[in-house]
Amino acid sequence: MDGIHDVGGMDGFGALPPDEPDDASPFHHDWEGRVQALNVAGLAADAYNMDEFRDALEQHDPEFYLGTPYYERWLTAVESLLLDAGVVDEDELEARIEAFEAGEATVPETDEPTFAALSEGVADAYDSAVDADVEPTFEVGDEVTVKRDHPDHHTRCPRYVRGVTGTVEAYRGTHVFPDDSARGDEHGEPLYNVRFAAADLWGEAYTDADAVHIELWEPYLHDPRADDPRR
Repeated sequence: MDGIHDVGGMDGFGALPPDEPDDASPFHHDWEGRVQALNVAGLAADAYNMDEFRDALEQHDPEFYLGTPYYERWLTAVESLLLDAGVVDEDELEARIEAFEAGEATVPETDEPTFAALSEGVADAYDSAVDADVEPTFEVGDEVTVKRDHPDHHTRCPRYVRGVTGTVEAYRGTHVFPDDSARGDEHGEPLYNVRFAAADLWGEAYTDADAVHIELWEPYLHDPRADDPRR
């Protein structure tokens, strides 16, 4: 959906922080790693998929989204998804929170699921390719224009490319369409790599880049010639 999370092409956020060393931990606190592990377990157990997870993050209020640490947003999203999936119930969750706050709770030790099982489950969760007989409309070299749609649901079409014309650089095969996958319908659509001239996106005076390549599903695109009444 069009929300505060879609910051591609937006300005006003100030300079980016400097890169950290290559060997730096991705986590600033121990609990962040536990949230990452919790998300891995949820994906591996098929309690939800990646598109449902992204959609849950997008439901956050803009003020909460901007003022809340990255992994805390993850935690609230995972909690809501596990509740929806019936993995935990609300009373159980509240009881565990109260027990931890009172210093009375312990984390049970278990050997299940194994690391190998988690790895396999996550690999499946990230593999969006599907074996479907869907004939692609576009070919490499075709010009395509991104539709000016502004959906009120999850989408992987960046706001800053809508209405812009680019060129198909590669066909990726058929992949799960994320907009519908986030709502439980995991069907496949053709996926393309599309090249956009950077000047068409930002204006020649505001970029020194040559081009931007973006992976876009076919429902995001249309043929600019077919929709032009002059041609």
